[in-house]
Amino acid sequence: MLHRNIDKVDELCDDLNRMWESLNAEEKSRVEICVNPPYAFLDRVRERLTNEISVGSQNVFDARGPNVGNTGTTTPNMLRSLGCASVLLGHSDRRNNLYETDQLISDKVKKALAAGMGVTLTIGELPYQRRWGLALRTLRKQLGAAMKGIRDDEWDNIVIAYEPVWAVGEGATPCSPHEAQRINAYLRALIAKRVCADAARRCRLTYTGSVNEMNAADYASLEDVEGFVVGRAGLEMAKLRSI
Repeated sequence: MLHRNIDKVDELCDDLNRMWESLNAEEKSRVEICVNPPYAFLDRVRERLTNEISVGSQNVFDARGPNVGNTGTTTPNMLRSLGCASVLLGHSDRRNNLYETDQLISDKVKKALAAGMGVTLTIGELPYQRRWGLALRTLRKQLGAAMKGIRDDEWDNIVIAYEPVWAVGEGATPCSPHEAQRINAYLRALIAKRVCADAARRCRLTYTGSVNEMNAADYASLEDVEGFVVGRAGLEMAKLRSI
């Protein structure tokens, strides 16, 4: 929703409501949708969307330790008061462009969960890390840091989104379904080993990286891909409905 004004946001919400109502009861029972608008539009989107569609934030906090309450801080309790059910953390834009560290993201995860919010945690390797054979090591480091902020009984509230950064953006080549399954199966096994098998079963593993109406079915058929974090395609209702 970047660069969009309030009128366009209203239009998108109305389009999404119409798309949702076009689904039959069986389709609705098999699908969960959560929309993550920027801070400025959170209240408007929550008020305008049907309550059958969840609303989450794109971020929470921007610092840790003594700076956690700096001017401009947005806290989990603020978000919850607006009707936000969850928060998206660890997105590649924030990791790689805004230089958020694994430790900061872990703190955010811990504080969001403590406030009763769900967390969608995005992890993924950069192009050079993939080329140099560092993909799994990178994912272990990112997920391992976040695990420190998650209690054993909180994994029901965790969604992990594998985001291969080399597969994201205009003109990028999506990660193959075979590779997406290999990575997500590895992540589930890692959680089972470091936490417990029950935690690995209870969390949800998803994929994000140039998902569109042409390739979604191939990913959806995979054992360890239980949903998507959709970018640009999610702003076009015909494409979103197909996905």
